[in-house]
Amino acid sequence: MTEKVPAARHSAMAHAMMLFAVMIFALNYIVGRWAVGDTPPYMMGFVRWEVGMLLLLPFAWPHLRRDHAFIGRNWKLLCLAGFLMPFMGAGVSYVAMIHTGAINAGVIVTSMPVMMVLLSWLILRERFTGGVWLGIAIAIAGVLYIVSRGDLASLLNLSFNIGDLILVGCNLGLAGYGIAIKKLPEGIHPLSLLTAVCAVGALCHAPFVAYEMALGDYAVLGTKTFVTLGFVAIFPSVVAILIWNIAIGRIGPSRSAFYMYLTPVFAAVFAIPLLGESIGVYHVVGAGLIVIGVTLASRKAQTSSRTEAT
Repeated sequence: MTEKVPAARHSAMAHAMMLFAVMIFALNYIVGRWAVGDTPPYMMGFVRWEVGMLLLLPFAWPHLRRDHAFIGRNWKLLCLAGFLMPFMGAGVSYVAMIHTGAINAGVIVTSMPVMMVLLSWLILRERFTGGVWLGIAIAIAGVLYIVSRGDLASLLNLSFNIGDLILVGCNLGLAGYGIAIKKLPEGIHPLSLLTAVCAVGALCHAPFVAYEMALGDYAVLGTKTFVTLGFVAIFPSVVAILIWNIAIGRIGPSRSAFYMYLTPVFAAVFAIPLLGESIGVYHVVGAGLIVIGVTLASRKAQTSSRTEAT
């Protein structure tokens, strides 16, 4: 009896950490939208990953020294991971927030697991059943419904919100990061991996920051900018990722994946009062299709993988 109580507390803490991490991920879109006009998007991304790396470095340094040979052998894959997640997946999303709302971002990001399944088929040559393809089709239909704002005729006219299209590309970057990490051999400490990825992400942003400055697009010095840069540098880049990884280790990836469905919920909770956004019917319909598609594709994909392994 005494052993079950700590185990229950251990699990409850992991679920609480998941909720906190998802809330931070959702707030990242809120802050990104709120900062439009005051903080250039690539500068925001650069500060996020550069400061994140500096915060991690004192804790990661002993592990980096031990893992330097591993990093040297796998530097190409680590550079790819640093481009796909910090830059393409996260940094470019701040560009998207100039053109679209935080609620849209929160809903579209939930389709990422389906994109990861799709990339697993394309890159890793994993084979899936018809149920997986049905799930992928349903989830993509949900994304298209949101991108078209519920007006499917706009798809035929190729009339899209550029911000939503950028977010779809960001999702592909996040999914590609998952594939890159899957191909990375075991043997690197999580802190070494995260610090290396942060460093590459900051470097990828640097030329775009220079371009922004060449155009005269500087941050407006003030409380809003400092709050924005402080938040993105500490919470989504370091705190959320670390506690998310710890929680996954405690409750497993299959159970933790469903917490991503709460991202649009948290995004709506904050975006409605803080940004004045509103929920449309297309949000609800699109989110429903994405959840159904992701659930079907993920379950079938896991079943297919287990079948092949046996």
